[in-house]
Amino acid sequence: MSVFRLLALLLTLALPTLALAQTAPPAAAPATPSAIVMPKLVLPTKPAAPETATVTSPEAAKALADILKDDATRAALIGELERLAQPTAGDAAAAPADAASTEAADTPTVPLAREIGSVTQDLSRQVVDVVLKIGRGLGNLTRLVDGSADINWDGVREQGVSLVILVVFAFATLTIARFLARFPLGAVERVARDKPLTRRVLWSGLALFIDWAVIGLAWFVTSAYAIAVAGGGRIDLMQSLFIDAFVVIEFLKSCLATVLQYRRPALKVFDLKAATARFWYLWLSRLIGFLGYGVLVAHPLVNKAIGFSVGIGFRLAVVLITLVGATVLVTAKRDEVRAGLYRLIEPVKGSVLRTALALLAHAWHVVVIVYLAVAFVLWVSRPFDAVDYMAWATVETVLTIALGGLVDSLISNAISGGVRLPADVKKTLPLLEARLNMMVPMVFRAVRIVLVLVVVAVLLQCWGLVDLLAWFESEGGTDAVGRILSAAIIVLAAGSIWLAASSWVEYRLNPSLGRITNARTRTLLSLFRNAFSIVLIIIAAMLTLSQLGVDIAPLVAGAGVVGLAVGFGSQKLVQDIITGAFIQFENAMNEGDVVTVAGLTGVVDRLTIRSVGIRDTDGVYHIIPFSSVTSVSNAMRGFAFAASTVSVAYPTDLDEAKAAMREAFDRLMDGPRGAVILEPLEMQGVVSFSAAGVALKVRIKTLPGEQWATGRLYSELVKKVFDERSIKFSFP
Repeated sequence: MSVFRLLALLLTLALPTLALAQTAPPAAAPATPSAIVMPKLVLPTKPAAPETATVTSPEAAKALADILKDDATRAALIGELERLAQPTAGDAAAAPADAASTEAADTPTVPLAREIGSVTQDLSRQVVDVVLKIGRGLGNLTRLVDGSADINWDGVREQGVSLVILVVFAFATLTIARFLARFPLGAVERVARDKPLTRRVLWSGLALFIDWAVIGLAWFVTSAYAIAVAGGGRIDLMQSLFIDAFVVIEFLKSCLATVLQYRRPALKVFDLKAATARFWYLWLSRLIGFLGYGVLVAHPLVNKAIGFSVGIGFRLAVVLITLVGATVLVTAKRDEVRAGLYRLIEPVKGSVLRTALALLAHAWHVVVIVYLAVAFVLWVSRPFDAVDYMAWATVETVLTIALGGLVDSLISNAISGGVRLPADVKKTLPLLEARLNMMVPMVFRAVRIVLVLVVVAVLLQCWGLVDLLAWFESEGGTDAVGRILSAAIIVLAAGSIWLAASSWVEYRLNPSLGRITNARTRTLLSLFRNAFSIVLIIIAAMLTLSQLGVDIAPLVAGAGVVGLAVGFGSQKLVQDIITGAFIQFENAMNEGDVVTVAGLTGVVDRLTIRSVGIRDTDGVYHIIPFSSVTSVSNAMRGFAFAASTVSVAYPTDLDEAKAAMREAFDRLMDGPRGAVILEPLEMQGVVSFSAAGVALKVRIKTLPGEQWATGRLYSELVKKVFDERSIKFSFP
């Protein structure tokens, strides 16, 4: 009978008008003074209707009397009753449901700072409570020194002799069985030698199964021996506890030996040195044996031979010694294990998983020590369900990390080779593959961040630090998740729209599809792509912030005020944009045109909303703001003229000179340049006189952009014809 039920029984006998609310632990779990948790009493605020007191069974009354005979349990029970007799804030807060419902609206919201302070106080109180429980438990061992403990030496000798004989018989049976099993195990080791890892794992599993069969055989023979010795067909309690502990501990040691395999190197799954594997097996098996036999066998024996309170102190001392030993062992070998863990994570490809594993490998000893400390504290504060809680939390943690690592590995493998498009798509949209290879890793990087957050949240849920399920089911949690998903959808939609718009512009400008696009179209489409990208980013950012709960009205108003201030402070920028817009509307220049702007002549290399980039004949790149452009001289509109002026001496016959120039033009028309000449030669005749001679000028009408090459070739032909006709050029 646990202390919880005894306390409930006592309150039922003494205070029948009280309403008792508690969740009792299983009756089979013995209560201890070091782990007494009193039930919560809810006192009525007004007289309740008289009720008939519960009739207590004789067994319950006898159990209560037995507990009260023990000094330590009785003292702990009295202390808890005195604590319950004092008024607390929790008792004052317990009110009827109707009163709580009527006053809920008037209850002020608790500030965050007060909540943090309350949590801190509760945590401090729990820490102090755990320390006091440890102190009280270990203090019970002083009864062995002050002589207050009544030791039943006759019972110890009677139980000890039979138990020692059973221990010797069990280990002798196990030794003989393992000696016989070395033949099949040796055959398995020979077959598994030099096999790949996957097959070694299978053969190692078979060896583990054989070892478990050996342990099962030893358990069967030992149990049969105990039954035969007992004579009545029923095993003594202490012998039964030893047999159970023997099986559990040997099973754990067998699993440990399978992982380390220092005795059978051919079955090794992990690359560990024989000395390292042997060291860890020996010390871990000793800790397992010390803890298992101490808690499962020695502790009940102390309870029976000496007393319940001393047994509590003995069990606590065994667990504490095991914790200290494990901490010393982990600390001493932290560098060696860290180096081995680094070698194990080298083949991992996922960047997030690799980083997480590297951090865990670097601080593995801290993780293990904290894990052991948490397990110890939970065992002290929650002795009834601590083992189940730690086991389930550990299994869920391992599964969560493994599943998160698997997903991260799949993501890494999916994007490792990049996005590859079919040849026809690449021909139509040459830049689409590059854009996808830029966007897809960004999306997967965001997915990885979400994956890490999800894994951390699930781990917190596994250890009971947060209640995610309750939060998701609440109105606030549902609203928050919906907002985050909506924001993510908006970002993905904006990225898809940008990708589609950029691909459409690229499709319109692709010359390999047979489309003839002029310079104006290329310029306007490029400006459209830039302007559309800016507008899309602003709209997507506003919608995303709105979905995340940010009030964008102040942002819009603030942006208007800032825009007004910027407009006054940067009038040149505004002038650049407005002038550039009108220049584009009037089609004054396009990319690829040869223009003269702000005293500079060159090819238009780039056009933006506020400036023009010009590269001159020397290859120098000039950026000219549109506010500095007062006029644009474009040599690429409609047609052009290649003008040529030839100076001849005064004695030269002008008609012969003109005939020679016409002959040079005829030769030009017969060549490849004739296709770009639009009209016959325009002979302008004498244009000037100088001291050197007479200047004759002609003009050739060509396609825009062809005037310079045509003029250069015409000058070469004039030189040849003049030489053939012995016409002299004049020079100053």
